[in-house]
Order: sequence, then C-alpha cells, then structure tokens
Amino acid sequence: MSFSYTLWRHPEDHSDPRNEIELDAATRRSLEEEPPWGRPAWLIEQAQVFKYPMLWEAVRTSWQASPDPERHSLAQQLVDHTSHVLRNGFREELGLPDGPSDGDGGWEPRLSAVTRASVDVDGSERDALHIDTDPLVYAVGFRVEENVVCTTVVSRDSLPLIALALTTYE
Repeated sequence: MSFSYTLWRHPEDHSDPRNEIELDAATRRSLEEEPPWGRPAWLIEQAQVFKYPMLWEAVRTSWQASPDPERHSLAQQLVDHTSHVLRNGFREELGLPDGPSDGDGGWEPRLSAVTRASVDVDGSERDALHIDTDPLVYAVGFRVEENVVCTTVVSRDSLPLIALALTTYE
C-alpha cells in the first residue's frame, strides 16, 4: 500500500497561493474551466489537488506471506521503492524518455548505497536503513514486523519542509 501526501508549504492557511505550484497555462485552464459536458462536484474538488505539490507515493508498506530473504529484504524493498519514485516522479531530471524505461540508465540506486540509520516511529527512534546518496530523493525504511516493511521516499527539496516521522495504524 502506498500513500501520497499534499505538501503544504504554509500549512496554517491551505488557501495561501504560496502553497500552489507553478502550472503552465493549459494545465491551469484544464483545472479551472468547466468542460461543456460538466464534471461531478467530487471531480472538481479532486482536481484542485493538482495545484499543490505532492509527496507522490511517499510511504509504502509491503506485506509478504513468505518473504524471500533477498527479494523481500528491507534493503531491496528500499531500493525498489526509491527506483519507482525516481522513475515515475523525476523522469525529466533523469533524462528519461516518455513511456516505459528498459534497463539500467545509471541513475538507479544500488544496494551498496543502503546504510544503517534510524527513523522516528510513533515518537521513538527505530533501527532503519536509508539511502542518503541520491541527489533527488532521500529514502528510509524499517521493518515493522517479520513480514511487513515500511519505506519512505521524499524529494530532497521537500525535506526542509517536513518532519520525517512515521505513525503506525492498527
């Protein structure tokens, strides 16, 4: 399961225009102008979210019934989540063409980039692993329990604006 979050640069007032991202004229028009066929209220409301920066698929929780020691290791899942966010959220910065990417473009994180760290979970520091070598994102993950892993990947530009702390839900 993955969670995306709206990033409020000025959380005290969500309607503050400084919270909005720069949009080209065509995108802004498509969000603000009502098409001739109309849109339901829920879609109009949901479209407004596109005006704000997102922490796209920032937190991922994975459960495996029978974890494979290599494929489902915390380190491998952290690398996989980081690659996913980079491939889908930073295509232009990475020089990736539109459409599916095939093979290694030299930008993908390696297992050798994963090192020990800690992360705040429910107000306590937990042992974790992180990737702190990528210029575009920071990634951290921890094992919730034997079959459950939680990983977080956020853009480096967002880091000064957030407190990287996680809360578990039952």
